[in-house]
Amino acid sequence: MNTPDPGHSLQSEPSFVERRGINPAVFALACLFIIFVLYQVLAGTITFLLMGTEKVTPENVATVRMLTMIGQLFFILVPTVLLARLLTRRSSEVFPWRIPSLPEAIYAIVGLLCLQQLFQIYLLFQDMIPLPDVLQKVVTQFRQALEDMFKTIVMAESIPELLLVMTVVALVPAIVEEMFFRGLIQSSFERRVRPVRAALITGIVFGLYHFNPLAVVPLMGLGVYFGLLRTRSNSIIVPMTAHFVNNALAVVAVYFSMNDELILGAQKDQDLQFEIILAQFVVYGFLFVAAFLAYLRTTDRREEPHDPMP
Repeated sequence: MNTPDPGHSLQSEPSFVERRGINPAVFALACLFIIFVLYQVLAGTITFLLMGTEKVTPENVATVRMLTMIGQLFFILVPTVLLARLLTRRSSEVFPWRIPSLPEAIYAIVGLLCLQQLFQIYLLFQDMIPLPDVLQKVVTQFRQALEDMFKTIVMAESIPELLLVMTVVALVPAIVEEMFFRGLIQSSFERRVRPVRAALITGIVFGLYHFNPLAVVPLMGLGVYFGLLRTRSNSIIVPMTAHFVNNALAVVAVYFSMNDELILGAQKDQDLQFEIILAQFVVYGFLFVAAFLAYLRTTDRREEPHDPMP
């Protein structure tokens, strides 16, 4: 006589969303609103009260980093895990932790590196769009403020400080944001639409959620790419790794004082060489497609039929 497994019985019970018959897409929108209020409003207010200012300076940057990391962990990650329990009793459906193969990880990272360069070239051309003088002044000031704040946060004077910055800016966001977006949100949408469409929707939301209108297209593109990695691999580790690499490279570039424009033919104080820039766009586009197709072939697995339980 078999003894019932309490853990299996608990997982087989319907979740809160299932019992209440809540539309998973509506649940995803509710989760987005809840996390927005918790992190952007509540955590932002607490940070402002503790700091007494919204400006990040070299004097208060250490406190800002610590508050940012704590805010992400307690106001995004913890609520994400709790909300996931409302969606399903089977956490592996929301946070699949399958270890990817080495070729799978390599192709995903190569695709990311090519995508980064494509978006760098896109931003270069976006900055060349003529705007009315008043609007151009506002955009320039906004861009400069963002760049100054980012450089202040990621600037490190030593290797230990660099590791701390890497943790705050790259590691923690990669884990927290991927569990929220590619875990909870994308899994919720997948219950109503096809996986690829869920990745597309989640990626668009990811871009908008960062509240950076000057980089909204690259952010959306990265979000969609991370979502496709998650869908194809059935592993949240793959988009986490790509997300970490994306942020870590930005930190390393600032630390080693690399040129902000790593595009041939677009160096500062020189005339733009459009032919060279467009040629790079084509080359990186081709390499991205090749890497992503290789990734798709690597992850083209067929599920083996499971033997029915006796």
